[in-house]
Amino acid sequence: MIDDITWNDLGMDEVFKCINNTNSSVGQEYLYKMLREPVADAEKLHELDRLADELTANEKERITIQKIFMNMGKSRKIAVTDYIGYIMDIEQGSNIVHYLAWVFLIASILVTVLVTPVLGIWLIIASVAFSIITYYKYKAKIENYFKCINVIVKMASASEDICESNISFLEPECNRLKEILKSFSKVTKGSWMIESGNVDGSIGEVVLDYLRMITHMDIVKFNKMTKLITAKSEDAYNLVDTLGFIETSIAVASFRESLPFYCKPEFVENTNNLRVKEVYHPLIDNPVCNSITTKGNVLLTGSNASGKSTFLKTIAINSILAQTIGTSLSKEYIAPVYRIYSSMALRDDLANSDSYYIVEIKSLKRILDAVDKTGRPVLCFIDEVLRGTNTVERIAASSEILKNLNTGRALCFAATHDIELTTILKDCYSNYHFQEEVTEDEVKFDYKLYAGPATTRNAIKLLNVIGYDKNIIKGAEQRAMHFLTDGNWKS
Repeated sequence: MIDDITWNDLGMDEVFKCINNTNSSVGQEYLYKMLREPVADAEKLHELDRLADELTANEKERITIQKIFMNMGKSRKIAVTDYIGYIMDIEQGSNIVHYLAWVFLIASILVTVLVTPVLGIWLIIASVAFSIITYYKYKAKIENYFKCINVIVKMASASEDICESNISFLEPECNRLKEILKSFSKVTKGSWMIESGNVDGSIGEVVLDYLRMITHMDIVKFNKMTKLITAKSEDAYNLVDTLGFIETSIAVASFRESLPFYCKPEFVENTNNLRVKEVYHPLIDNPVCNSITTKGNVLLTGSNASGKSTFLKTIAINSILAQTIGTSLSKEYIAPVYRIYSSMALRDDLANSDSYYIVEIKSLKRILDAVDKTGRPVLCFIDEVLRGTNTVERIAASSEILKNLNTGRALCFAATHDIELTTILKDCYSNYHFQEEVTEDEVKFDYKLYAGPATTRNAIKLLNVIGYDKNIIKGAEQRAMHFLTDGNWKS
């Protein structure tokens, strides 16, 4: 599961939007769920990959399926699975009162025909009044749930259309759909009864509205449907998953076609190292590609805006995409299946009265706790370790935290401005850096990854490029030189 901190750190909402080429709620929600829940099921990823390839190769069939999902439409406010949950929460209603309304009406008609017309007409008026009053009384309680039923009906109808399209490469999915549809045959049959009346103002709709009021047929049908769906709730959720999987495959196929290049990941066991070749970020136009083969943990150094944070996010996002949609934005991706965490774009938590530093140490603690748990190895990304405290304690504490992550159960990518860490951690972290070229009037970044620690300090030079006062720059340079020479700060 990708937790909220990691999801927000990596800007995964924007990544989701980039991939989301779905036309229905079931596809959109399934894609989102898939991105939040990396799988260790190789068979599921293989089936997704197979289906995406088939949909790419068979345009006519893909368009046919897309039209079916488009007819289902999207619900902007409520999730499809929530609709099913609402149905299960409904207090099951009895149809006895509604059957009595039928009996009362039929008896009144019989009295009119067989006994006395005058009495019969009064009885008919009374029975109709009883039907209308009880109709609105009961319908007011359940009318908001009609939408829930219609969602199930739309999914069942779409499933039938997909199966009837006879697309050969969808046979496994269609077999599952056909099995599920057996549970909902009574739901779809007569579902027109509970559709909102008077949709287009036609005479037929008006007559149907009056029939509903007198016979309560929509309420009776609704009660039967809710009982059946509640009893078959597992099938309802399986229906959502199967349809969602099909449309997510379309979205993945479309996403792959939009990329300059991609690869299908190779997952390996009995190692904790990662290899990517020419990897790039999905949200950056004209991105610079980088490659790395880890031999243990990685420590990144370099100036601001040189590419450290973007590189961390690039590796993290590609790891998630590899383990969710079987797609890596690279020419090669070889790694084990990881549990993925990050601690990067943090901020104060005013709601809980937590300062930045408290938020940061809580975020790091959850990664350490994850490493201590049994299971698959942890892949973690930490940007500017403990930036919320003073230099001495930051270096002391961050070095110990990063050392603690140097286990066979974790692979850590960390970025820092504290060049001291490159020496302290040299035995357990491989040093890499990003660099830039600073001239009198500009700074140029190549965003390429280089082996070894950063050896230059350009923060003060950047002040000059931006246009700071010369006295500020001169004073800063003198203070820095004094510290590097004497080991203390000049007052």
